[in-house]
Amino acid sequence: MDNDTKILTLYLDAPLQSWGYMSKFDRRTTFSLPTRSGIIGMICAAKGIERSNSKALEQFSSLKIISLAFTQNTRLTDFHTVGGGWDKHLNPGNVVQTANGKPGNTNVTYREYLQWSKLGVLIDGAENLLADIAKALLNPCWGIWLGRKSCIPASPVCQGLFASQEEAIAHLSKLAGAELQRKAEEVILFEDGSDTLNDIPLDFY
Repeated sequence: MDNDTKILTLYLDAPLQSWGYMSKFDRRTTFSLPTRSGIIGMICAAKGIERSNSKALEQFSSLKIISLAFTQNTRLTDFHTVGGGWDKHLNPGNVVQTANGKPGNTNVTYREYLQWSKLGVLIDGAENLLADIAKALLNPCWGIWLGRKSCIPASPVCQGLFASQEEAIAHLSKLAGAELQRKAEEVILFEDGSDTLNDIPLDFY
């Protein structure tokens, strides 16, 4: 590792987490590990970056994100109703029928969550940028959540800067009370990886 780079360490511990990927409108799945877009979105919220400010996302393009799992439990599928304000004439395709065949007011959507998982993230990058991100996470402009607003952290997220991955993982393992189970690392070339996930955020619309 270059002397000017460090590892910013995040601890993701909550009753529920949800790291969306390839989600359709009525079914919102969760990946088993934190996604790049989810972590960058958390950082943007902490720094007060508007979701429409795509230019601001460029400052994070050099960051390398490594996702870790220490404990993982079952998944929960919950349902929500949405669309009560849809106009039945302008949005007929989004309005479901009631049992008697009349236009209803809402759609049911299904949302997946990870239950009581203890995950971690290592962010490898320039020390000055990571220090700025850490400062924001410790005193966020807006609330930070683990994938969705209903997923409130149960422990402090930002665990500070470390000199190496080994030190950071040992620290997270002690917090989680468990050894590292899984590790997902970003690669530059397709042939260097085993799975492909389209997960480079350009904006958050």
